[in-house]
Amino acid sequence: MPDFPILKTGVAAQYPLGQTVRFKTQTVEFLDGSKQRYALQAGGLRSWTVKLNLLDDREFRAIVDFVDSVGSAPFLFTDPVSGGSGINCILAGDAFDSVMNGEMTGEATLVIRETV
Repeated sequence: MPDFPILKTGVAAQYPLGQTVRFKTQTVEFLDGSKQRYALQAGGLRSWTVKLNLLDDREFRAIVDFVDSVGSAPFLFTDPVSGGSGINCILAGDAFDSVMNGEMTGEATLVIRETV
């Protein structure tokens, strides 16, 4: 399984970093109209909005090539907040934007979602 590219600074993301946690639950509605909700898994699944700025040509190409090669397949990601590595993730939706404005000014934005 491929790893998300690391920048020359040794990190996978820059700040500000958007992070959310979602929980999967199920609701059962009884005949009397009352409801009961319960968790379908032990913990929440994390999602990161990674905005990369001031990328050099090599970093920019590594990110674009990674997105092109991975597509919707799973990959390993290191949580930039906790430092936990080996998290199974996918790229969420079509939310990948990239632009190279000039030398050392590449920008990319993507959403990474943890999978079970």
